[in-house]
Amino acid sequence: ASEPVEFNTNEYMLIEAEDFVSKSVLPYKGFSGSGFVETGTAINRSISITANIPGNGAYIIDIRYANGQGPVNTENKCGIRTLLINNKNAGVLVFPQRGNEEWSNWGYSNTITTYLEKGTHQVTLSLEPSNENMNIEINQAMLDYMRVIKIK
Repeated sequence: ASEPVEFNTNEYMLIEAEDFVSKSVLPYKGFSGSGFVETGTAINRSISITANIPGNGAYIIDIRYANGQGPVNTENKCGIRTLLINNKNAGVLVFPQRGNEEWSNWGYSNTITTYLEKGTHQVTLSLEPSNENMNIEINQAMLDYMRVIKIK
């Protein structure tokens, strides 16, 4: 149920996180663009990105991320963030661990499907009290870019 879904479409945007928030100085590799952004319980708890949508329609949104906090089959150190579009709750994005110390292992979060009208939208990833995971202390991920894919 949580496996990423791939869509074959030519109508998509990649929006680099570091274009909106200071990029991390951590030495991880394999990101796109000029860097990546760290989000955690003490840093970048809220990240806002501007998306210029070319036309009305249904879109899916996901995030390319890395999380090296632990193995994929045990522990409870996923990153969780609420996705807000124009300050309205659109859903929750989950960034599961991708392997112990595997900070250069990039993958995609789950997707959020939403209807967007043509124009500029503020998309915010926010660490809310409801996003607390079972670990409580660790809720971290490295964010590479946001993908916005038109599906209808």
